[in-house]
Amino acid sequence: MSFNPLSEEGIPLDRQLRNWRELNVQPYRKQDVHPYSRARGILLNGVEVEAVMFSHQMARNTLDPEVKKQLAMIRRVEAQQQKVINWLIPGDETTIEVTLGYEQVAVDLTAWLAQNESDPYLKQVYDFAL
Repeated sequence: MSFNPLSEEGIPLDRQLRNWRELNVQPYRKQDVHPYSRARGILLNGVEVEAVMFSHQMARNTLDPEVKKQLAMIRRVEAQQQKVINWLIPGDETTIEVTLGYEQVAVDLTAWLAQNESDPYLKQVYDFAL
């Protein structure tokens, strides 16, 4: 069974806001967690950062105050989600360990794109990148 986000109902924004207790998560222990769990966390952190940045740029380029208000609310929720994910990374994880995690994410995403690309030329591009 696969997950289809377009068929999900969703949670209203006002119910997604968190207090400090909910934001304060226990970091994982790098000795206990699977490397792919780390990679997924890095990927999710990147997605959330990009969502906040996109929302910020869109708010700067729209004149409608109601749209700006909605974007600000979405951006607040997404920023909280990003903080929770980012705070799962333990303080004793070295810069090289985090960097290797980013590289693992980049290779895995490129491999997935290469496997699922229907355009032969783009598939060659992804294969070359690997």
